[in-house]
Amino acid sequence: MAVSCRTDHKSDWLRMKADKIESILKPDEKYTVQNRALCFLPGDRLPRLSAGQGFLGKIQDVMKRHGRIYYTLVYLFGPVLSSRRHRKRLKKLLAGYDVKDIILNLGSGPTYLLNRKDVINVDIFAFDEVDIVVDATNLQIKDESVDCIINIAMMEHVPYPEKVFSEMRRILREGGQIFCYLPFMAPFHAAPDDFYRWSHSGARAVFSDFKEVDVFMGSGPASGFLWVFQEWLSVLLSFGSKTLHDILFLTLMLLTWPIKLLDFFMVKLPCAVNIASGFCVVVRK
Repeated sequence: MAVSCRTDHKSDWLRMKADKIESILKPDEKYTVQNRALCFLPGDRLPRLSAGQGFLGKIQDVMKRHGRIYYTLVYLFGPVLSSRRHRKRLKKLLAGYDVKDIILNLGSGPTYLLNRKDVINVDIFAFDEVDIVVDATNLQIKDESVDCIINIAMMEHVPYPEKVFSEMRRILREGGQIFCYLPFMAPFHAAPDDFYRWSHSGARAVFSDFKEVDVFMGSGPASGFLWVFQEWLSVLLSFGSKTLHDILFLTLMLLTWPIKLLDFFMVKLPCAVNIASGFCVVVRK
């Protein structure tokens, strides 16, 4: 079955991207088209309740309709500061692949990674920017068909992450690379749910059967502390009200975000790994 994903504008990169998607999909798999994305999941997969229940979840749902604005606000006022090494390594890795290579952003959300529109976006919700809607534990993608996989802050939201790691290994070509960010010191955050965390050694163990496993701090201890502090104070002062908790949390984000800037130097401290907010893992198959 030929794929006609996002080809309403006949630009070269859109046609090339549609061809790439068609080339990696398992044959004869049934799908629907929702919001121009190929959907392998049942029911309505438009992005509703993508950040859980409650006032904060509703605010995030609205903001995610405007992905660029949403991620700009998260970058500026969110409690987590990506480390310089995180940003440089990701940029360098992507620069090593051109538009003809097949790159998957697994758990992309409503964004184009580093403005690379040739990257194939995969998610469980049909955001405007998503190309394939599918369960990451059962990817409808051929074995060894993908050159590079990006997976950032998604694995904690999957109830069976070991199945996703197995799928990533299955679809990756020999010599292909994975860039994965796994949280460690982070409060509960629904998207639409939240299950797991990984320490430095835990992140390494996940990819122990890959080559050239490199684990480093993706975000430092100040980020981890700030997020927990914001949550702690919101719980303390909300007196059991979920709505008040969410309002307080948003207010504290706006007031206390500069604390995360301490990570510019704290990531250099040897013991910072003990309470880092999260780790990046870069591997080659």
